[in-house]
Amino acid sequence: MITSFSFGQMVIGADKYSTDLIILPDLTILPNWRRKEGHVLEPADLKSVLPLKPNLIIVGTGVNDRMKMAPGLAKELSSMGIELKALATEAAVILFNTTMAQTPDKAVSGCFHLTC
Repeated sequence: MITSFSFGQMVIGADKYSTDLIILPDLTILPNWRRKEGHVLEPADLKSVLPLKPNLIIVGTGVNDRMKMAPGLAKELSSMGIELKALATEAAVILFNTTMAQTPDKAVSGCFHLTC
């Protein structure tokens, strides 16, 4: 579970992160997540997530919702049986924590842009 989030910082348990990150379905945290085109999320940016076949990927698009989904991304993921929910990061954190608490057996991954 994500303990707290504020601009540029996420706390998971007792660990603080100041870079964009991915939380895999097994709760492994991959810090320093970079995208090919910073504020556009493309399938290639999810290369560490897709082989794990999550049911749901929750994307935090930044405090000001600046990161956008590449055209066709949601449809491509859907064809793989993966649901995509993209929200401003604060809302994505709430959704991630709620989903993890309410459906602990669901394979969920979170991809979070911590700034803009």
